Amino acid sequence: MSSNSSTGYKIGLLILVAIAIAGISAWVYQIQTGLIVTNMRNSFSWGLYIAMWAFFVGTAAGGLVVSSAIYIFGAKEFKPIAPVASSTAFIFAVGAMVMILPDLGRIDRIFNMFLYPNFSSILPWDLIVLTTYALLSAIYTYVLLMPRIAEKGVLGLLKKDLDGDELKKLQLKSERYAKILAPIALPFAILIHTVTAWVLATQLSRPWWYGGLLAPTFIAAAIATGPAVVILACLFVFGYEERLKNAYKLLAKISASSSAALLFMYYNDFVVRYWWGEGLDFEALAIVFRDYLHIHTLEITFILASIVLLASAKTKSRLIAGSISVNLGVFFHRFLLMPPSYNIFPFKMDGWSYPIAVGELRGSLMNPLLVFVDYWNYIPSSIEITITAGIVAILTLVLIGLLRILPVEGDSNV
Repeated sequence: MSSNSSTGYKIGLLILVAIAIAGISAWVYQIQTGLIVTNMRNSFSWGLYIAMWAFFVGTAAGGLVVSSAIYIFGAKEFKPIAPVASSTAFIFAVGAMVMILPDLGRIDRIFNMFLYPNFSSILPWDLIVLTTYALLSAIYTYVLLMPRIAEKGVLGLLKKDLDGDELKKLQLKSERYAKILAPIALPFAILIHTVTAWVLATQLSRPWWYGGLLAPTFIAAAIATGPAVVILACLFVFGYEERLKNAYKLLAKISASSSAALLFMYYNDFVVRYWWGEGLDFEALAIVFRDYLHIHTLEITFILASIVLLASAKTKSRLIAGSISVNLGVFFHRFLLMPPSYNIFPFKMDGWSYPIAVGELRGSLMNPLLVFVDYWNYIPSSIEITITAGIVAILTLVLIGLLRILPVEGDSNV
């Protein structure tokens, strides 16, 4: 990682540290003050935090998909980058679980998931799948790096004095274990997105999440963003090396193809909702184009741009631009999971929607604002944005540290 000594790299680290500190400070303030400092209310109980949870689940996909593809699909181009890929899977799977904590408000309530699990809900199953996926990613990373750890150690530890024959045996052992893990890891990479989508799709009162198409769109979004994250991580570690160009091109094409599939499924769902011109499904779609068209435009623009950039990515700059673009597009896609869902209130009688109390006194004595509302214009508060940015910065710093500590560079032995 020759870039590590550059001034730009050091400035980047300082910026990340500053954002992380700001995020932690904002989180402490939220814990002390309560979720009232967010722009979520009784009528709008999930927002940016849950959108980022879904986004992190997607970015975690690429790691084990890439690593497993070596043995399941014979994608030998991915061998040199497999340890980096599985490392990203671990970091973002943990990040998805961490992202739930600020949404809880009271962090101690997470223990209720373990003390009193309700297995008739999808949430405990999602926690189990995510935890298993994170553990699998960590184990897979170790298995891939066994020979290199024995040769080079980790922070001066675990290094072994092996002769050529012993090292060869360890390499064969690493490959054997990786072949065993591959067919286990890939289904879990698919399962975490399926179960995450089910958390939303099984909510009966949210027509924007209805139907069985949500899980396939989650998988398509994950296979679009996951390889893009792997590309960025590998460019950081290895640079644009000649020996990795085929791997980068293949990852870019996978991301572009999945992005195209995502857009097809997305607009297929739109056509079905639009066709009848009425009903709650149509009303949810109308909210997107009436009130959040700017977000939808950004979402589509970034995803389309990524398809153009990654479909024939022949330069480092196109790889970087395309990878960033697809992640931005899918982030806006994840954000749009929330407004159309929470602005259709499920309490109706003869077509009339009962308003919901927002949970606070609003306005002043001389200029009171409505306490009961039937629509909530959700925009994340500065606290929500700062906490989210802080968590992203912390995850980025941890990933950078992990990639520096682990012996991920060198010829692949798997």
